[in-house]
Amino acid sequence: MLQEGSLEVLVAAARSGSRESMTSLYAAFRPMVVLRCRAELDRAVSDSAADAACVAVLTAVCDGSETNQPFLRLLYARTSVAIARAASDGFSGGPLPPPTDLPVVERDVLVLRLIVGLDIKATATSLARTTDQVSLDLYRALQRLRKLSSPNAIREMLVST
Repeated sequence: MLQEGSLEVLVAAARSGSRESMTSLYAAFRPMVVLRCRAELDRAVSDSAADAACVAVLTAVCDGSETNQPFLRLLYARTSVAIARAASDGFSGGPLPPPTDLPVVERDVLVLRLIVGLDIKATATSLARTTDQVSLDLYRALQRLRKLSSPNAIREMLVST
């Protein structure tokens, strides 16, 4: 997993028009997008939603329209839009409990921290929150999950992605 600063360096190089840098950037962020989409959507549509999110991210990087925000926030926002579009088409049902069981921010923190593998700082950057808020959200989400099902069910849910 790349550090947040490494991603920003790749983004800056990609914005300069370097095709090689764009390829490196894509290779760095695509696995994160795929993991998130697979966590939140049915496998039948998760990869196409990930592809749509990746295209949207690359387009935003190329045209420079999102230079005022950190790359991880752009990545999170564009992936969220792709997931919402797929869900509005009637596709959902990833391995996590339905969104009604967890508040959205707690669900997002769970996905970014435990499935995508971002650290606390990168998760905070992605969600425009402080690291303390992310820690608290993660704690609350895990507490809610413990009440919803057994620890083994939670473990299986997170490992199956």
